[in-house]
Amino acid sequence: MKTFKYIARSDQGNKVEGVAEANSAEEAISTLRGDGLIVEKLDEVGDSVLNMDLTIGGGKTKEKALAITCNQFAILLKAGLPITRTLQLIASQTEDKTLSKVLKNAADDVAAGYGLASSLEKNGKGLPVTFIESVRAGEDSGALETVFLRLSKYYEKTSKTKAKVKSALVYPTFVIALAVVVIAIIMIFAVPLFTETYQGMDMELPLPTRIVIGTSHFFTRWWWLLAMIIIGIFIGIKFALKNEEFRLKWSEWGTYIPVLGKITVMGAASEYAGTMSVMMAAGLAIVRAVGVTARSMTNYYMGHSLANTIPALEAGRTLASAMAEEGVFPDLCIEMTAVGEQTGALESTLDVIAEYYDDEVETATANALAILEPAIIVFLGAMVFILLLAVYMPMFSMYGDGGIAG
Repeated sequence: MKTFKYIARSDQGNKVEGVAEANSAEEAISTLRGDGLIVEKLDEVGDSVLNMDLTIGGGKTKEKALAITCNQFAILLKAGLPITRTLQLIASQTEDKTLSKVLKNAADDVAAGYGLASSLEKNGKGLPVTFIESVRAGEDSGALETVFLRLSKYYEKTSKTKAKVKSALVYPTFVIALAVVVIAIIMIFAVPLFTETYQGMDMELPLPTRIVIGTSHFFTRWWWLLAMIIIGIFIGIKFALKNEEFRLKWSEWGTYIPVLGKITVMGAASEYAGTMSVMMAAGLAIVRAVGVTARSMTNYYMGHSLANTIPALEAGRTLASAMAEEGVFPDLCIEMTAVGEQTGALESTLDVIAEYYDDEVETATANALAILEPAIIVFLGAMVFILLLAVYMPMFSMYGDGGIAG
């Protein structure tokens, strides 16, 4: 299916703008004519399912802000307020300035005759694709209130999950950063002091001392080169990620990293199940839901793998069999998807899968941190021991020689 943006006139002569999906431009025009519209302009915006780079937004709006906004939408729509007025009220209340601006501009477009989803898509460069497509499906099915309520729960859950992971990472991140700063200070300022002391002595320094002094000399003399190399690596990776093949390979490598790779795969399984459930609840067909889910996933490799199942789905195969052929998602995730398809309860089964992998990610993250924290302490202890050894070994050697001479 292809996506087309159109400008048309109704039977009453009113200007209408929107988005239509069809296999060809001729089919889109025919469908619009059947709806009583005279098409004035029709532009293809690309294959909305298979094109992984065709993203409506970068997902920059925070999940917490989206959860609150969706909940407000559900409440105001249930109260019977028109869409335009609802957008204006929520825009005036939200604390997210970017989101507020998007909603204000969308309110103007809706007042001018645009659909809600089209208006949000036009103005919301930071809105996630799941949000836009769910709203579009809700408009088509006439169940906007239900869709916003479901989206509110989805983004609230996503926000809490991310907050837990971030909170767990605060302590080890702080300790590592502190260790780097302390070691840098010792190497740049402390080591040169005792180096000057030992230079005046006619003695051969022990190997650990020479290693520490040499490392200190390197940092104090070539720190700018080291900084340039690190910055260059980061910039190089950033530009390389714009290349499709490298981006795919880079994200695939992320699934192979010990411990963290497993967490990445389980997190992707949770994203797949949670997003698919929301898409299906909004009324999207399975092919369309898979396409939107694939485009919204954090790991590009996992999303690309999910998108690869679309041709098989269009050929009439089940989602579980297509995912199994890709061999990327966890076996349990695929088996539970198969059960959902066989029982006709895929949406509720996906909810169970999402909850299961959310718990698994939380547990795996906690276990990884439980291993990481003592490892950091041991590493810091080893570094301190090496530095102290390097400082005091020449003194022990000097006193020992003096004692023997006496």
